[in-house]
Amino acid sequence: EESKALKIKQETEAAQASADKINGKSVSILAKAGQGGKLFGSVTAKEIAEAIKKQYGVDVDKRKIDTKGDMKAFGTYECEVKLYSGITATVKAVVTEKE
Repeated sequence: EESKALKIKQETEAAQASADKINGKSVSILAKAGQGGKLFGSVTAKEIAEAIKKQYGVDVDKRKIDTKGDMKAFGTYECEVKLYSGITATVKAVVTEKE
């Protein structure tokens, strides 16, 4: 039981450290423009997870990212990232046009 409690404590601390690293931060996402200033397709949780890893070195499960709706236009979107039970971080995804 003690080792299980220790494992949970370590996982919680690691998740909290990750949350502290990315909470309130912005990630840049480059997307292709389609017609009328809209995106060609939409930005996915997978792309956000990749951006977080690349920019902050934090591994995030794409299934744990809540984009709160479709990201089909350029701009800034607030996403909720669940890192562990009870530990979430808010990340701003800044979607800009790919040159």
